[in-house]
Order: sequence, then structure tokens, then C-alpha cells
Amino acid sequence: MASDHERQNSLVITTSIFTVLATIVVLARTFVRAILIRKPGFDDYTMIIAMLFSIAYLVEVFVGKANHIGFPSATLSSENMISLLKNTLAIQITYYVCVSTIKISILCMYLRFAVTRSFHVLCISTIVFHILFFIVCIVVTLSQCQPLHRMWDLTQTAREDCINTTAFFYFTSGFNIVTDVWILVLPIKTLMGILRPRKEKIALVIIFGVGALATITSIIRLHTIYTYTLAEDLFKESILVNVWSVLEINIGIICASVPALKPLFTPRALREATDRNERRTGYQYHSQERSGFNSNGSKPGDTEQPYVMDRVGGQPDAKTIIEDTSRGSGNE
Repeated sequence: MASDHERQNSLVITTSIFTVLATIVVLARTFVRAILIRKPGFDDYTMIIAMLFSIAYLVEVFVGKANHIGFPSATLSSENMISLLKNTLAIQITYYVCVSTIKISILCMYLRFAVTRSFHVLCISTIVFHILFFIVCIVVTLSQCQPLHRMWDLTQTAREDCINTTAFFYFTSGFNIVTDVWILVLPIKTLMGILRPRKEKIALVIIFGVGALATITSIIRLHTIYTYTLAEDLFKESILVNVWSVLEINIGIICASVPALKPLFTPRALREATDRNERRTGYQYHSQERSGFNSNGSKPGDTEQPYVMDRVGGQPDAKTIIEDTSRGSGNE
């Protein structure tokens, strides 16, 4: 059985390695979108926020290490325990920020290939829902004890002024797992409908399938919450739940950022990205009934294209796909 020092070191090492990996991936993503393609979007901005809070989690782990996180309560001083409980509050907020921004980033990325109004509405609705859920989580976390300082009050009666955090953590973890699955399956039909070679479609599905790793870590984290809440010594048993929280966050960041890195590994995609870096970002809904003009300012009469979607990770946008298809494969 691992000693307390070994268990603590496993948390520090795991957090350090995966935070560094996630940071490298996000920096590479930012380089592609901001420097190569010159088309950063809300998906990139929210992922940068997730990365910054992931780094904050790393700092909080080191704060926990300084106060002997994972050690039996009998070996801790009152100052250590109070510091660890305050640090726990910071970790809870950091976790909810990370998870929410990662999911919002993924949904904003989906908007880049939202070729139908129904898919666009689903993405926007899910984003709004996650924002509201995030607000609820933060409000509940900051009001879990009345007053809040009761959370780190070590007296026996202090917990009577706090909510049932076990039930709250079960609920939020279960909700995150359900929404993970929803976000994974949401774009599959749309991706399969895009006019791209079959190999590229399969590659896209595989990339999104890798995102299932984050869902798996969420499920494992839920199990660690269960064992943590049943433990007699919460200070000692806090290592595993933090390890899997760190893994869930950083694996989510990495999986959500991988599709944007394609230009770094595909010369043709890189060439296309740099050649078209002046084109307008995002998608645009064109309604002749509302404006009376097409997107280029001309009079109505041409076939209406409901959406123009931006490329994702160097992929041609919907307008380019339509134009290439109309010209035929011999014109490439």
C-alpha cells in the first residue's frame, strides 16, 4: 500500500504532467488560429480560459501539498486543516469553471460547421443551458455554508449550517456525464452530411470519439466521489478525487483542441489556411426575406445558402465545398 507521501506525489506529478501537456496543446491551437489562419473565435478564447484555470488548479495542488494534502487528519495541525478546506473551496470553483468553459468551447467550435438552422439552434441552446448551469454551480458552491466561513469551521456543530454537498456533487457529476454524451453525439449527423471524402469523415468521427476519454474520466471521478464521501477521514482520502478531476479537465482540453491542430500536420490544409486567412470568420445566416440582399450585397435571385461555415482546423468551409463540387474533381 502506497504511503501518504507517495500518494501525495502521485497527485502532484499527475497534475503537473497533464497540465503541461494541455497547455502545450492549447498554445499550439492558439498559434494555428491566431497566427497561421488568423481567425481566432470564441471557441479559442474559452479554451484559453479553461487552460488558465487548469494552471490555477495546478497551483492549488501545490498549495495543498504545502499543507499536507492526503495525510491523515490526526497528523495535521488546525492551520493545515483550515487551509486545506479553504483550498478545497477554490478547487471546487476552478473545477466548475474548467468543465464549463471546455464544453462551451466545443459547442462554439460546432458553430463553425453549423450548416443547418436546427443544428445551430441546438448548439446555441446547449451553450445557454451550460452557462445557466455554471452560474447555479458557482452560486451553490459559494453559499454551501451560511455563513461561508462555516465550511472551514472545525467544530462539531458547524456542518449543521451547510448543505448536503455529497448530494450536490453527485448531481453535478451525473449532469456532466450526461452532457458529455450529448455533446459527443450532437455533431455526428452533421459531420456525416458534409461533402468530404469518406476517409476524412471517418477521421473526424474518430477524433470526436477520442473525446469519449473525457467522459470515461468523468465516470471514474464520480466513483471516487462516492468512495470519498464514505471515507472516515476526508483529509486522507482527498487524493483520488483530485487526481481524476485533474485528468477529466486536462484530457477534455486536449481532446477538444486536437481538431484545430490539423494544419500543423497536413501541408495542404496549412496551405489552404494561410492562403485564405483574410476571409471572414464564423458562419452567417442569410435571409433574403429579411434583408432583401445576398451576403455580397447583390439583389436576390441566386440560390440561397442558409449558412456559410468557417473551416475547422484548416478544413474547407461549406461555401468552398459547394464551389469545388460544382466545378468537379478535375479542376483541383
